[in-house]
Amino acid sequence: MPPATGIERLDAIPKDHPCLWGELEVRDAQEADLRSWNDVTVLPTHTRRGEPRWWRRGSYGVFDAAGRHVRTLSDMRGERHCCHPRPRLADNPFNSDRVERHDVVLYGGTLYAAFGHLVLDSGRAYQLLREHRQNDLPIWFHDATPHRHPGSILKLGLVQAWLKQLGLRKRARLIRRPLVARELISSGALYNDRGYASRALRPACAAALKPRLRNRLLALPPPQRRLVYLSRHKLQGGSTLYPQEAELVEQLAGMRHVDVICPEDLSFEEKLGLYRRYAVIAGFPQACMGLKLFVPGEQLARQVMFVSGPRSLSSTWINIDRAVGWGDAYVHCDAGFAPIVADDPSQPFQRTNPFDPQPVLQAIRHLTSS
Repeated sequence: MPPATGIERLDAIPKDHPCLWGELEVRDAQEADLRSWNDVTVLPTHTRRGEPRWWRRGSYGVFDAAGRHVRTLSDMRGERHCCHPRPRLADNPFNSDRVERHDVVLYGGTLYAAFGHLVLDSGRAYQLLREHRQNDLPIWFHDATPHRHPGSILKLGLVQAWLKQLGLRKRARLIRRPLVARELISSGALYNDRGYASRALRPACAAALKPRLRNRLLALPPPQRRLVYLSRHKLQGGSTLYPQEAELVEQLAGMRHVDVICPEDLSFEEKLGLYRRYAVIAGFPQACMGLKLFVPGEQLARQVMFVSGPRSLSSTWINIDRAVGWGDAYVHCDAGFAPIVADDPSQPFQRTNPFDPQPVLQAIRHLTSS
């Protein structure tokens, strides 16, 4: 595309870009292959009272036959060790009277209540589905934040809806008691938010949807519309607020070949279908953009992300694009001054990043005319 449009390739972003947040790395697919561990112990979530940091408020994990923590089966988020236990089994709270014993445990990792992390951090379960979809063994999960939903994360509507897309609603189990297994089957992480993406991520995600849903998506006709803009202007909270987006949406609504959609108004299947119904999907970075990984087929919508201000472009998106090779894009539309609020967790949005709407409009006009 001509440089005058401001549209640049994601995979070519410089490490010193002012909007970039996180590290850039792609890992070999073999590092995320399924593996088995023998004679393991799996500890349920233990809550550390008084701990202010959510990623340290609970601890759980898998321990090998020698009682050592299997770190590859615990999550990282950037440099944060999410709910990692102490390195030795003997140093962790462990009620041996409540142990459940199993011959085989299929371990799917952690379920998160936030949309983006629910979808992208469940890669271990997707790997399991590639080889174990047809058997009836349960897939076991940890819950990182039981204090937020003590009834069970499996009862949350968002989680139930996503497990339904995978065909896992009846097989998913939550680890509430210590498990001892002759064999545990799982994989390392396929993705680390703001850290890396594995080349195994796309194949695992592409195989994760239940077959009937995959077939329905494949049966959709070629794109009938040119571009859809995914708007965040109705959101009441989140990581970043773009204050002029509502006014931008009013201008976009009057443009030919442009549809404006709020993803929260759509079902999972409708969101997935966008990638086969449109030639281009544009918008400020948001969690539902990760759904492209799951849509079958090669001819999928190209994503164009608008970025403005510090930490407005997580390295997650670049790592995924480099791992898959899609050639998605971004447009820098910085307003030229600092964000109003930076990383204030007490507010509905952690930060507020103004942007210049003109590069957005220029890019969309180009994308709908080419």
